[in-house]
Amino acid sequence: MDANALREFIEKVSIASPDNCLSLYFSRWSAPKYISYSPQLSSELQKEIVAMVVNPLQRQLTDTIVDYNPIGVGDGEIEQLKISSISHVATYLDSITDINVIKEMSILQIDKIDFYCIRITHAGKDLFLFRQFQKLKRLRKGLFAQIVNNELKALCSGILGIDDITDIVLFGDEAYIINHISLERVFKYRDEFLKRTNEALGELLKGNVIINIDQFTEDCCNDIRIMKRFTNIMTKGRLPLFFDNYDKVSEIVKELDLDIDFDESGKLVYRERSQLFHIINLLSDSYFRTLLADRTGVAKLEGEL
Repeated sequence: MDANALREFIEKVSIASPDNCLSLYFSRWSAPKYISYSPQLSSELQKEIVAMVVNPLQRQLTDTIVDYNPIGVGDGEIEQLKISSISHVATYLDSITDINVIKEMSILQIDKIDFYCIRITHAGKDLFLFRQFQKLKRLRKGLFAQIVNNELKALCSGILGIDDITDIVLFGDEAYIINHISLERVFKYRDEFLKRTNEALGELLKGNVIINIDQFTEDCCNDIRIMKRFTNIMTKGRLPLFFDNYDKVSEIVKELDLDIDFDESGKLVYRERSQLFHIINLLSDSYFRTLLADRTGVAKLEGEL
């Protein structure tokens, strides 16, 4: 289901303003599952929440839709990827089924909530909107108050905040990432980064091109930036290009004066963490030469190549 279908659905909801179409869930991650709480909502409050979140979302969805890039995203772009590639979505949806969701709100601990989810159901379709709770947690460190008869009065501390911002949208079989970092925080996507990194390291081990591969593996798996780069490399299928053109690597290293040595058999010698980005740039074919000035440089994002 493409982004146009999402836009059309949101427009229909905005126009129809249907009764009793919204459910709200406050959720937290407690490995290996999510725990979700769902309060009762009046029809009037449901409509108020729908109106609050739908209009800003309509404006956001006028931005350019691009494929998800683990490294980052440009301004005015929303990332898209298949829900099937996000392993913890199914785990989350299981937490909000009737049999698992908790409706006794008195046991909810607000300070442990990680995010909330707004579910809008209309015309047989479901729209899920996710919002991180961290920023709202920070607000609770201050004082909530209102003016009553010219007097400032503090509100009770047990306050749950909902705003008009959406971080992630699930609709049909697609996920739309409006806030790039939220995919890691809501759906623990770091697990996917580690999985793809291990796949890449396995290929490098079989290729037998790096000396001190054990230390290289440990350092890579302890750096989220490197794991994101490996995820992008594997998604774009770049590793075969590196192996097929390995005979050119030493020339590139020499021309760019990279901090990389080779042993007598031509293998890369890994010594320390400062070499990681040099090596990852080689693996991802990020070095390039300009046509006009014949300059050599490195792309900041894989998408620049």
